Amino acid sequence: SSPPPTARPPLLCSAEVFPTWALPRPSISAEPGSVILWGQPVTIVCRGPAEAETFRLLWVDDSNYTDQKILPQHPPHETEARFPITRVSDDTARHYFCRYHNSSSWSERSEFLELVPPTSRPGGIHLLYPNPVTPPPPLT
Repeated sequence: SSPPPTARPPLLCSAEVFPTWALPRPSISAEPGSVILWGQPVTIVCRGPAEAETFRLLWVDDSNYTDQKILPQHPPHETEARFPITRVSDDTARHYFCRYHNSSSWSERSEFLELVPPTSRPGGIHLLYPNPVTPPPPLT
């Protein structure tokens, strides 16, 4: 006869196996504003909660990214990282998003921020805007 079944200990999971969207999403914005002249500098700013340790700026359709340590902000319950782009050009025109990392995991991604080349919008200007799913309607 076989021995009676024994109770198994509960399965423990480390924080590393939780999905990356376990932490709230950061915000993403651009400075100096939503309209940037082609060829001019722009800074992409990612903001998150105080427990964020590192922000990562990523872009769609590319495996490249850049990391930035956080800067304490006011109010003290927020942090931010600034990613300067020295010259807006065809090489920097893409869909950006950011994530932050705390001591154990990565956040959900931010909304998209699109650097739109002037050929896709009239007026030869570079537009930046948060985009969760689809781009805004064309300018008229």
